[in-house]
Amino acid sequence: MMHSIEDTAAFSRQIQNMFTAIAPRYDFLNRLLSVGQDRHWRKKAINRLAPVPKERILDIATGTGDMALEIASRNLSVQISGIDFSRRMLDLGRNKIREKGYDRFVSFQIGSGECLPFTANSFHGAVCAFGIRNFADVKLGLREFYRILKPGGRAVILEFSMPANPILNKIYNWYFDLVLPKVGSLISGHNDAYSYLPDSVADFPEQNEFVRWMEEAGFKKVSFNELTFGIVSIHYGYK
Repeated sequence: MMHSIEDTAAFSRQIQNMFTAIAPRYDFLNRLLSVGQDRHWRKKAINRLAPVPKERILDIATGTGDMALEIASRNLSVQISGIDFSRRMLDLGRNKIREKGYDRFVSFQIGSGECLPFTANSFHGAVCAFGIRNFADVKLGLREFYRILKPGGRAVILEFSMPANPILNKIYNWYFDLVLPKVGSLISGHNDAYSYLPDSVADFPEQNEFVRWMEEAGFKKVSFNELTFGIVSIHYGYK
């Protein structure tokens, strides 16, 4: 957690530049390094969000728009706004949305999840997939998620977690610490991005602590579900 405005801004710029650099290979590496499981995890998170016709949904840290695309493919009457701090990521996302013919229902804009450019009580649902651990101030981000939701609205946050099983935990750490950085660096051409990933996961709060953070931000009925033996978790709560 950053402690000064200067450090927070520097961290945000560093992460923004990193994701901009890896944007062209981002989708391919997601599929490769997760052995295709990232699509399954996203579908599960959207099942938890359960969007219904005419709702407004905000996809925070949308990246190249995979979550927005999946929501649009299920119900074209849902209006989806995606926000991300990487313009290059958003450009790739817009291309994907246009190719699928969903551009009438999905809009993207550049911005920060810690200072969302929307009025309070604007959205029925908010979703964030593998993005919140990259925030300089996660608790501030959670307060922003809460602010933009309508009363009764729900937030769904999909994020990496550490498996509780000791054997799985060792395998997971071996893969994250040794295999993933080498493969990610080789394909993306960026040495730091996939070394940062395991560090950011290790620094992220464990599930029960993150539940407390969501409750501190104001969310009610907060809980989580583990997926794939605890490699990732879906956290959710209501305003």
